[in-house]
Order: sequence, then C-alpha cells, then structure tokens
Amino acid sequence: MSKFSFPKNEKDTDTDIQVDPAALGAFAAGAKDQKGQRPWDKHDPKDPPKHNVSVRLNDYHLEMLRYLSESLDMSQHKILRKHLVPVIEQLAEQTYAERTVK
Repeated sequence: MSKFSFPKNEKDTDTDIQVDPAALGAFAAGAKDQKGQRPWDKHDPKDPPKHNVSVRLNDYHLEMLRYLSESLDMSQHKILRKHLVPVIEQLAEQTYAERTVK
C-alpha cells in the first residue's frame, strides 16, 4: 500500500495514524495550487508578447477576418489579439475559480 493512499480495509493499516479524508483532500487541492497562486501569476500581463499560436480557420472565417482587417484598417493579428485575449483571461479565471472551489 502506498503511503499516500487510503487503506482499503481495516487489515491494511500498519500504523495507528488516523487520516481525515477532508483534510487530505484539502491538502491535495493545495498541492495542485502552489501557495494559492494561479499558474499565470508568475508572469506580468503587461509584458510584450513573445509567443505565437496558430489559429486554424476555414475559408469562411478567414475571409471574415480579412474583411475586418481591411475595413478597420487593422492587422489580422491585432484584431485577433484584441478580441481573443479578454476571452482567454475570462475563461481562465472562471475555470480556475470553478476548480479551486471543489
């Protein structure tokens, strides 16, 4: 039996240590979330971008993006960044909040 698992039955216990399942669950949740920090807290959101990500679009959406780029006189990259980053931030915060509550 692993020292980090619960005993399957009373015979499997080889020590007198009592394990509180709620406390162990809270400890495990805390281990995933080191010091209560979100994974992206170690970075500055105001740092200039330095990574690229490919976004696969079909012809329909690509043509829409081209149209927006020409109409707004803005690069396709800037349009995507302006609208995707807030959505990514919102989804990350929402997902983090939902998973740390459990």
